[in-house]
Amino acid sequence: MSKKKPCELKGTAGAIAAIPYREPQQADNHCLEGSWDLHTHSTFSDGEYTVDELIEQARACGLARLAITDHDSVSQLSFIRDRARALDFPVLAGCEVSAINPKTGKKVHILAYGLEATPDGSGPLERIVAQTQYLRTANSLWQAWRLKQANVEFSGKHLSIDEVCEVAAQSTSVYKTHIMQALTGRPKNDPDYQFCWDVFFKKDGIAARSIEYPKVKKVVRAIREQGGVPVLAHPGQKDSWSAIPDLIACGLMGIEAYHPSHTPDDVDRAFEAAERFGLFVTGGSDFHGRYSSAPCLGTAYLAPQEATERLEALFEIEQTLQ
Repeated sequence: MSKKKPCELKGTAGAIAAIPYREPQQADNHCLEGSWDLHTHSTFSDGEYTVDELIEQARACGLARLAITDHDSVSQLSFIRDRARALDFPVLAGCEVSAINPKTGKKVHILAYGLEATPDGSGPLERIVAQTQYLRTANSLWQAWRLKQANVEFSGKHLSIDEVCEVAAQSTSVYKTHIMQALTGRPKNDPDYQFCWDVFFKKDGIAARSIEYPKVKKVVRAIREQGGVPVLAHPGQKDSWSAIPDLIACGLMGIEAYHPSHTPDDVDRAFEAAERFGLFVTGGSDFHGRYSSAPCLGTAYLAPQEATERLEALFEIEQTLQ
């Protein structure tokens, strides 16, 4: 029996694929007022702000629509949808999945929209991200232990693993950013924070150790199998352009054109890829609060006139999801 093609799958992905494709066009002028920030993070992963706080900030800065895309987790989607409806603000509840491209050895991030969690966490994507969460938390706690064993200090303060766990209490995983917050109390852009990060976690640092990430083609297939819509995140930042043809074959449906790390050439290249491969475009700030480089929501965004019918339909379908 032959396998179904991605476009034949049911769920949100099937509904979006059924909409006639229209090429996205770059807007001549961009204005934050009324724009869409479709890539942000909350306290469910490594963000500083809660879902309610992100929605409040989005409304205050003039955004018209928002997506909250926490790392490697699906369990929070229903909560995000409930809060968005209670606060009467259009929000896509999604996630950002960490992966690896075996051909290049480089990390690739995939945004997933239009998903629903299963009652027992047995969905194709849920099984993948559960493993990533487990490995990440174990590794981060090992890193914290290594730093504590080395008796590192920052401005006279020593690391407390209990405090790391307190900082990470609302998250689905423990991250290096939680370790740094517990130790330094400084934002990511602080020079001393950056120095310590590099010394501890980079190259031959005392806590330099990574985890094994799932293969990116497997991730895209899993998102589609669970009914979701996969979008390639910040290809300029990760230099993941070469992965696009393989990911198209697996069911990739969108590409993030606007991101704080993207140059004008990256934006143009993303729009060109969208035209060539039949993708819609998105954009977002990748905002994590004090834990990221983006100073605020809307640092990067999609102008509403750049959204195609497929992206519009995502927000309509969102209202029917649990």
